[in-house]
Amino acid sequence: MSNSLKASTSGLAIVDKARKRLGWTKTSTARWWQDAHTSRATLRRFWQGDRIQKEIFIAICQAVGIHNWESIAQIPNADSAELSTQYLDWDEAPDVESFYGRNQELTQLEEWILGDRCKLVTITGIAGIGKTALALALADRIQLQFDGLIWRSLHAAPSLSSLLDGLLNTFEQTVVDDIPQDTAKLIHCLQQRRYLLILDGLDESKNHYQQFIQQLSRAHHQSCILLTSREQPNIIESNTKTVRSLTLKGLSKAEAVELLQTRGFTGKELGLSTLIQLYRGNPLALKLVTPLIQSVFAGNIAAFLSQNTIVIGDRLRDILKQQFEQLGDLEQDILYWLAIWQQPVSFSRLQTHLLTALDPATVLAAIVFLERRSLLEKWICSGEPAFTLQPLVMKIVTDELVERTAQEIIQVLQSHDICNFKILRTHWLLRPGSDDIVGDRILHQLQEKLWRIYGANYLQTLEGILLLLNDKSPLAIGYIACNITTLIKKGV
Repeated sequence: MSNSLKASTSGLAIVDKARKRLGWTKTSTARWWQDAHTSRATLRRFWQGDRIQKEIFIAICQAVGIHNWESIAQIPNADSAELSTQYLDWDEAPDVESFYGRNQELTQLEEWILGDRCKLVTITGIAGIGKTALALALADRIQLQFDGLIWRSLHAAPSLSSLLDGLLNTFEQTVVDDIPQDTAKLIHCLQQRRYLLILDGLDESKNHYQQFIQQLSRAHHQSCILLTSREQPNIIESNTKTVRSLTLKGLSKAEAVELLQTRGFTGKELGLSTLIQLYRGNPLALKLVTPLIQSVFAGNIAAFLSQNTIVIGDRLRDILKQQFEQLGDLEQDILYWLAIWQQPVSFSRLQTHLLTALDPATVLAAIVFLERRSLLEKWICSGEPAFTLQPLVMKIVTDELVERTAQEIIQVLQSHDICNFKILRTHWLLRPGSDDIVGDRILHQLQEKLWRIYGANYLQTLEGILLLLNDKSPLAIGYIACNITTLIKKGV
């Protein structure tokens, strides 16, 4: 007995305050268990109120600056049953370096889950914005208010049957065999005790979960399902009494400065506010760009900003590119136009530039679709809503636009068939009403790419495309002639 210890309720409260001062989560900050020379599993057992080895118990306390570990330990024979009987399954929860701010969001989520006893709560937002980190911090904060907590990651896209099998194995003591369907069995388990079930990473490619989530949200039970997703699930059209959704925005300036200070900045550098605004306070984007600023620009943020570019790490780029590729043709067309314009565009003005006339309701539905996936920014210009892309999305869409238009030119030159023109037919790559450097930056990027492919002969190559347009109808030509002519003109 003397060689093992467990934390008391009051002791856990003391440790909780200490780790908050450091910006650490309860069980997902790797530095904590590394400094204590233990594992995440043992740290979770510490929070669960289980007995752990005395030396490790002391090290966990000391890692957060508590040297009077005796004040944390449970006095023998004291009642700590509420901790020892709680079921916690964090095995699929990721590790995070640290967590900053989000106090308003945490308070709102806690009110919905504990105060309003919502059955389904979603955290949505663009890639890298911190949805998973927020869910971890929230779970750390409210876990003791539940009979059990279960974290499941959906990022690897498990089948619904495998997800259900795993959950039902977790609830094996309460599963009733005479209930035929697995979803019904799960709902039965959620009725028996109050659980917090966290499903991390429910994204648009995983449509097979939609009906499952809908059943959980409508069933009568006392548990709460917390979802994180890059999009608003189709089943949640609006907030109701038991279903709520939080769209996560970027960190505030103060929170972002705190993050950057942990990456080696003082918080007083010239251009710091501009950098935060450029990346819209996206924590992952800021973490990914800071090593570049430190290594290439010696920490000089202003020198980095003077390059007039935005750098996206491979991880974030892959996520955003995948999200873009999953969009329909109309949604991609709209994003292309917004990337060409660069400035907020009203709905009515956007619709006039679509080559094929569409029902306004169809275009509006596409706008709503993109908004739900956090791919648009909405501004109010002269009392009318206007739409644009935030810089991270602007960069991805622009790169895709240049890459795909270059491929179209290659295919047409090989096939001598202008039917291979799609984007160059439907989009005028020079920003309407503009002939300045900013306005033709996409054409300039395309020029550079064609030069790398065809060398000095690329102008003659483009002139050959114009010959293919003879005797073609205006609808078949669209913006092709305008784009090719401008490329030739700017290359002379």
